[in-house]
Amino acid sequence: MKYLYLVAPILAILALCGVYFLIQTNKRPIPHYEFKKQDEIVWDADEYYRHLKVKPFGSREVHRLLIKRTLQKPGVYLESLEPALDTAGLEIVNVYHTILGDDYTPVITSGNDWPYHAKNSKHYQNKALDFRIQLIPMDKRRQIVERCQERLGTRFRVLWEKGEAEHLHVELLD
Repeated sequence: MKYLYLVAPILAILALCGVYFLIQTNKRPIPHYEFKKQDEIVWDADEYYRHLKVKPFGSREVHRLLIKRTLQKPGVYLESLEPALDTAGLEIVNVYHTILGDDYTPVITSGNDWPYHAKNSKHYQNKALDFRIQLIPMDKRRQIVERCQERLGTRFRVLWEKGEAEHLHVELLD
């Protein structure tokens, strides 16, 4: 009974030696698997989505993505935008990121907000967005406006509205 306190450490040391011995005597070869080479994997979009088990983006997801990728000035209403305008907004965000870097977050300064626009403004039809451009260097502003016009094509009108409330105005044409 005098040396009973030594039993636990001795058993622990013996267990460690046993594990070490088992690891050292395990000389089984590592299994090797050869992949079958295929010439080329071609998937159409539907197969790709099935493979990923992901649903394609719908208009709600595109709208949520626009909200997440931008900041909105307080009071801006964006909930009833035309789906095409959500897509155009994401294109504009991409242009901002291309020119100013991925760290820049564009600010939407207007959607369908009463009563700040002209009487027959496309904003009231949920077919226009305004982006802040005021605090960006002049040469970058030009690049943003030109690139937005190129990317959005003839379906949209892109205007660089100057003055006190300088902004980039994008509207969906009928």
